[in-house]
Amino acid sequence: MIAVLALAACGGGGGDTSDEVNAPFQSFSRTTVATMAVRTPSGETAAGTIRIVGDKVVNGRTFQSYKVALDPVNPQNGIEVWIDKEDEDTFTFQGYEEPGAMTVVAERPYTVRMDGPVGEPETVTFEATATTVQTGTSKSGSAVFEYVKESDDETVETAFGTLSGVKHFAGSVTLQGEAAPALVAGVPLGVEMWYHPSFGLVKSEMPDLGLGLDMKGENDCGEPMQLGYNSIQKVGIVQPGGEMFRLSTYDCSGTFNADRMTHAKMLLELRFADEELAKTATQPPVIEEFGTVVGYFPERLLSSTVSIFHPEENGKGYTFWYAMVDQAARNGSGGNGISYRIEVRPADYMTNAVRATARIRYKVIEED
Repeated sequence: MIAVLALAACGGGGGDTSDEVNAPFQSFSRTTVATMAVRTPSGETAAGTIRIVGDKVVNGRTFQSYKVALDPVNPQNGIEVWIDKEDEDTFTFQGYEEPGAMTVVAERPYTVRMDGPVGEPETVTFEATATTVQTGTSKSGSAVFEYVKESDDETVETAFGTLSGVKHFAGSVTLQGEAAPALVAGVPLGVEMWYHPSFGLVKSEMPDLGLGLDMKGENDCGEPMQLGYNSIQKVGIVQPGGEMFRLSTYDCSGTFNADRMTHAKMLLELRFADEELAKTATQPPVIEEFGTVVGYFPERLLSSTVSIFHPEENGKGYTFWYAMVDQAARNGSGGNGISYRIEVRPADYMTNAVRATARIRYKVIEED
């Protein structure tokens, strides 16, 4: 059932190809890692990740393998869902695999569009063959999805604050055939999904099974070992008394290979996670710092009614807070390799969560 929740888990697209740092948050790519909270039938909440781990070729067609892992310590574990994202609104599915346990291959590719009309019912029947890896036993079955798009522009609560411009789908899935678990075979199971154009599936609920998925943030390191310019970006939440939000070239590469002699462009956007607080002129109670390994660059937060990273939120009445640095660390000692970072810590008096979005564009050199 986790695979059902993950079918439209991520928006597609390439990484940041802009020469500037002040561009919209780039959609899901091969270098993106999404973090999520998954509610299980036991009532527990498990931490997990979604990332693209490679390609799957079925009948001559190439699909990307999206790994849905509920074990952050061992992200190689989990289900791989095969998706071909044809454009920003078109997803084609071929099946999924739980390594070492089961493979489910559809009879043909099935396409779902996110740009269909609001209020018009749609049905997709996913017919497939499930094969148990250990025994090689194959069984046929189907999943009938009946759904309707309820909204093209909804504001929804997520684990990293309210998000606007979200598409809301509601319906049911019915599992049938010999491969369907006997407990739920033939029973319509309610499903709701909220899809964001940049982040993909940000929220999903299957209340009949006690399942749910809530996106917590995304991190994209680009190509941190490839010489030349690279962009890294991250979106997440800063909670009262919680952990620090951090975007760092060292965290991405594991080396000091950012060029201290070339300016790094660093941009931070803050917004209250709560929708009503986000519409006030109150400055987020955080402590932000732009720096290198030990040094820091002076900056200050300025308010704006316009979001650079999240343009779908413009016109909603929110206030965004920005800090930007365009600096190099030429006065430092040692070789030319260094690390650039953006950090956001909760202030002691913080009582409400703040969403942080950051990007660093820098030059990658060979490690000294």
